[in-house]
Amino acid sequence: MSLFPKLATALGAIALSASAAAAQDSAAQDSGPAQIAPPSPVHFTCERGVKIDAVFTGDVAAVLVEGRLISLSRAQSASGARYSFPGGSGYDFWTKGDTARLDWFDAEIGESVTLYARCKTDPA
Repeated sequence: MSLFPKLATALGAIALSASAAAAQDSAAQDSGPAQIAPPSPVHFTCERGVKIDAVFTGDVAAVLVEGRLISLSRAQSASGARYSFPGGSGYDFWTKGDTARLDWFDAEIGESVTLYARCKTDPA
């Protein structure tokens, strides 16, 4: 059973709450309720055939890998996009174009280990 219906619903709720102020402003100007499309997952296949699915909503990424759902926030990166745990330690999910990788970073010792590399988006 896929976790994506639940994931899309959860991220839709996050998107709705994040845009509540904007929706209230537009509701004051409109007669109808604000419509927000549910986020679409991006499917990656990594080395060893590991699948990673990700949904991006604003500054949040929800990453599903090997049955584990990881919620990450957008972080500073020199190139591409990076999503990580607040505070520095934990998972880092990097994307650039149609590629991605998932790392574990330990801020206390300043070392990063790549968990899943050479991830490419699956063809549509």
